[in-house]
Amino acid sequence: MTSSDKPKRRTRSLSRTFVWYSFGTACSVALAVGVLLAALDDDLSAEDISSAIGLNLIASVVFALMFVALANWVQDRNVQSTIRDGFKELGEQVRNNAATTDRLFVPQKTYEPVNPGSNYGDEFNIDVTRDLEESDFFAFNGPSARYVAARLLAARHHPTHIRIAMIGPANEAAIQRRAFDRRSWVGNEGQTIDQIKRDLRRELLVNVVALFECRHICPIEILYTDSTAVYRYVMLDQAVYVSWYFGPKSAQMELPESYRFGRESFVYSVFRLDLMRKFEMSDDKVTFKASHDDRFLLGHLRQITGDEITEAELELWRTEHRKDSDSFSAYMRLLYSGIE
Repeated sequence: MTSSDKPKRRTRSLSRTFVWYSFGTACSVALAVGVLLAALDDDLSAEDISSAIGLNLIASVVFALMFVALANWVQDRNVQSTIRDGFKELGEQVRNNAATTDRLFVPQKTYEPVNPGSNYGDEFNIDVTRDLEESDFFAFNGPSARYVAARLLAARHHPTHIRIAMIGPANEAAIQRRAFDRRSWVGNEGQTIDQIKRDLRRELLVNVVALFECRHICPIEILYTDSTAVYRYVMLDQAVYVSWYFGPKSAQMELPESYRFGRESFVYSVFRLDLMRKFEMSDDKVTFKASHDDRFLLGHLRQITGDEITEAELELWRTEHRKDSDSFSAYMRLLYSGIE
């Protein structure tokens, strides 16, 4: 027992003593007054007094039964009201806690995986496009930014801050890891790992060239990372769209199942802070500005690959990107016409 509990115990003990003292005093006074009043009546005999006491006892019992029944009824109503109010308050707390938990950890929407063709995932792309049209920030983090440039170039509203985190074209370990994951794709059936690795490395170089074409929108910041290729995400001001390559429905799918988390969620907060710190701490990055020309791009490509990249190769990669993104660009134009 703590020292602070002792005064409380003394106070409660004094309260109980006072209650019993008050009850005893009231009974004694009532009894004394009753005896005095009965003694003042000279006409009452002992039999009359006994009879009156008996009748009063019977009346007291009837009154007690009525009082107990009424008190129990009132108490039962009070208990039910207290329980009902308690459950109501508890229910409100549970709902508030559940709503808070939902906002923090539960995705607002889920999207089915698809293999690109005439359909690139309508619901997913409609939501991303609507958010992009109202966002000043755009970020991508994943193994390959294959359709990112086409999406940015197709946008009606252009963000003012763009950050891309992807595998570097010279990162052999990350390329090999992702190549093994891509073996299950329908389009890679029958290809060797070396073929998939060569295609992926070329795709990454094409991505860099394509993102360079977006430099007139705003400065394009690219960070080369050791992506584990477990997930990717597109982040905007309103939400982050997380795609899970190893989801239960994502096997053999180029575009995996995805989830939308609002900006107030735990996932959004963690991913955004993590991305900002990666760009802050890493030196393996580049920023494409509107003032840069092909000489800057060639110098950067030579730096990250260690190869002597020629202007002819640069033009070839530009052509490859246009052919590869033609279908997606046409899909985006159709998408915009449907959401206007």
